[in-house]
Amino acid sequence: LMFSKAAFSTINDVMPLWAFLLLSSLIWVLSLAFAGTYHRHVMADGYELYAKIINATLITVVVYCFIAFAFQLRLPRMALIMAPLIACLLEIVARAWMRGELHRKRRKGRCKYKTVVVGSSDGINRALRTMRNCGNWGYSPIAVCPIESLGFGSNEYTMAEYEPDPDIEGADKLEVIPFNSAFARNCEQHGAYEVYIADVLTRDSEMLHGLSLAIESLGMELAMAVSLADVSGHRLHLRNSTEQPVLLASLPQYTNTTYVIKRVLDIIGSFCALVISSPVMLGVAIAIKLDDHGPVFFSQTRIGRNGKPFKMYKFRSMVTNAEELKKKLAEESGQTDRFIFKMKDDPRITKVGHFIRKTSLDEFPQFFNVLKGDMSLVGPRPALPEEVARYGSLYSTRLLVKPGITGPWQVSGRSDLTQEQSEYLDVSYIENWSIAGDIAILAKTVMVVVRGTGSY
Repeated sequence: LMFSKAAFSTINDVMPLWAFLLLSSLIWVLSLAFAGTYHRHVMADGYELYAKIINATLITVVVYCFIAFAFQLRLPRMALIMAPLIACLLEIVARAWMRGELHRKRRKGRCKYKTVVVGSSDGINRALRTMRNCGNWGYSPIAVCPIESLGFGSNEYTMAEYEPDPDIEGADKLEVIPFNSAFARNCEQHGAYEVYIADVLTRDSEMLHGLSLAIESLGMELAMAVSLADVSGHRLHLRNSTEQPVLLASLPQYTNTTYVIKRVLDIIGSFCALVISSPVMLGVAIAIKLDDHGPVFFSQTRIGRNGKPFKMYKFRSMVTNAEELKKKLAEESGQTDRFIFKMKDDPRITKVGHFIRKTSLDEFPQFFNVLKGDMSLVGPRPALPEEVARYGSLYSTRLLVKPGITGPWQVSGRSDLTQEQSEYLDVSYIENWSIAGDIAILAKTVMVVVRGTGSY
């Protein structure tokens, strides 16, 4: 619809208009397929789905430009860009609606994959706990297969005793499937669609290869839990210069070019956000002052890139003596061992505070942190000094980049996430960072804020 009459005439010189429109639709569908948006698990992949759609849009623009050049079509430049962009926005809206419908059905126990969980007793319980907390994954455990290795370095396994965690509802009712030559067939007979390897077998490539062939030949799928120690695939490079091929792992950090691009986007985005939201921020400041006559802003020391401390600013949403009440509330709620203290119906939150937290307006002053260079629009959650002090070598990956106003934790549950889940999402984000991924997270953040999901 965006092409002019003159442009249509040049198209008709090469092919019928209906053929061009059909070709355009085919290019879009193939671009989506090439970007991986039709994989059956992608609807549950969170912001990665939207990143794939953005990648498909870029592919479509490139193909359109190539066709216009190859056939000498005088197509409007804006149309070459705007048509795929509109398609991208419509696709994101449609997929977001479909994801919402899928999640609603999965919360009711529908549209889930019947799954057999394999691993040690602790590994199985850990997997069951994760499947329960992350219902959007779509796993529905129907049986377990507890196993253990016969010894360190051994490639032989035997059945182990399964001790179900009493805190996991239904764990004690799951059927136990023996690990033997008929394992794959037994899984099929139980109606399983997925076999989930929790641990033990994840490092035995020979056993996994044979197991995957047996499982996949019966139409089932093999899935494995990934440890934080595993290296993200895009950082692996095959070196064939010797007789023995070697996989090299690069550091999970930004290159100079991508770092500059990210910084430029941060400056432009934060400046525009401050200009647009300044009337709202002024109104929030007045409301906070009138509520209890206390200070408008709250500042707290957080740790930034390379371990550098900085002051993070927020609109004050709690009473002025909130820190004094924190210790007592932590003891009452049994959260004395947690660095990030959060509780629903926190009595320290003011009337205005409830509103600005629900709408995330309390975080708007952090745009000043972004403009200053302490933070980024998208990144890991800003960590407290005492939290960083206990980081292991894996979680210290978070210090390679600037913390963000929003990030994977914001669009995956926010305050509803456990501290461990939040840390895992942060490390996964850094391992798989991309500009398209950041744009997708920003887009999804808007939807999450509008719904008020997980905020308290």
